[in-house]
Amino acid sequence: MKFSIITLGCKVNAYESQYYAGQLEELGYEQVSPDQACDICIINTCTVTNTAASKSRQKIHYAKRMNPNALCVVVGCFVQFASEDERKALDADLVIGAKQKNELVNLIQKALKDHEKIDVVNEVTQFKDFEAMPVHCFESMHRAFLKVQDGCNQFCSYCAIPFARGRERSLNHEQVIQIAKDLCDKGHTEIVLTGIHTGRYDDGEYDLAKLMKALLENTPDSVYYRISSIEITEVSDALIALMKENPRMCHHLHIPVQSACNETLRRMNRPYTIEEFKEKINYIRSCIPDISISTDVIAGFVQESDEEFETTYENLADLELSFFHVFPYSKRNGTKASTLKGEINGKVVKARVARLLELSNACRERDMKRFNPVQVLIERKQDGYYTGYTNQYHSCKILSDTPLSGRITIEWDRIEDGTYYGKKDVVWCASSVQLI
Repeated sequence: MKFSIITLGCKVNAYESQYYAGQLEELGYEQVSPDQACDICIINTCTVTNTAASKSRQKIHYAKRMNPNALCVVVGCFVQFASEDERKALDADLVIGAKQKNELVNLIQKALKDHEKIDVVNEVTQFKDFEAMPVHCFESMHRAFLKVQDGCNQFCSYCAIPFARGRERSLNHEQVIQIAKDLCDKGHTEIVLTGIHTGRYDDGEYDLAKLMKALLENTPDSVYYRISSIEITEVSDALIALMKENPRMCHHLHIPVQSACNETLRRMNRPYTIEEFKEKINYIRSCIPDISISTDVIAGFVQESDEEFETTYENLADLELSFFHVFPYSKRNGTKASTLKGEINGKVVKARVARLLELSNACRERDMKRFNPVQVLIERKQDGYYTGYTNQYHSCKILSDTPLSGRITIEWDRIEDGTYYGKKDVVWCASSVQLI
């Protein structure tokens, strides 16, 4: 039997889709692209914004239209956040919320056998234990992901994730270490720790810093580690010290700020002021001078005045971060922000997004120019270039006369559209081929 997977949203969703694919392939199922004929269509959904929710609905309809006789499986945040009537309107064969996702394959087999629609969406209050979904091999990639945490207790006023993912829970540290060892055995040389709130990893005496230390001690020296995203309040002194002391920790952190204006931050229910954010960023840089720090920003949050936006813009320019992911504010029903009056005109929001993206591009180029040569983890060959990311998480494309793999060091020739371009030359010797 053939299956396809459509994945929307974050890296955690991408990780979970990889898990689904691996589980089905172990049973002999064949994965095909979503535009091909198949027997099972899986749509892994997102609901972080209205746009993401709308895309989830569109992809469900697309999958059903492409393969009307296939088993339609809808899983993830969108259906967890949706009402029972909204779920029924999807007319899917199998609906799985944020719990029991690791049972997806068993539930697929049950649905195929019984020919009955199944809906397993539970109340988020029932989400107490971490549901392990180990992925032991990421095909054609040196970089692997390891999900160690799920859920969120923060309840930022704009965010639906606590309602879609439930409360915080973490994978047992011994299981984390074993999965990391398995990934190393499969040839992966960089492991990215990911979660909804990775920085709040908590397994008894093991916080994120202690977990990272254990991973470094129990895996080969050739394997590097990266943290996918972390809040400013979660960057501990112990974690900073570990990143400073151990060269196997990639010198990049993605730290969402969301706004750089205190008035806006208060309405967002973010647990810091912009002054505290700046102070911590400066401290991190004083300890790790070659670190790159990127961020997330919401433009046009409810009641964001022109003055508030300008404050955000000026503070972001002053922070000199490496790049921003910029999102227009999206009202999510059920959140505290959805009850506030004072939504910003769409044209104004669009203009603010454009200004922030322009600033982000300038910040990225400034940050990239700090490094030459750069160390790059080669991931694949595409369109004649070997492609990968630097330790500071800048993309790189390399022309080479000989195959490249693993972690290499190059000098770049130019920066174009946020990407380093460089080349490796070949010197032919009597007994070997040498890259210079």
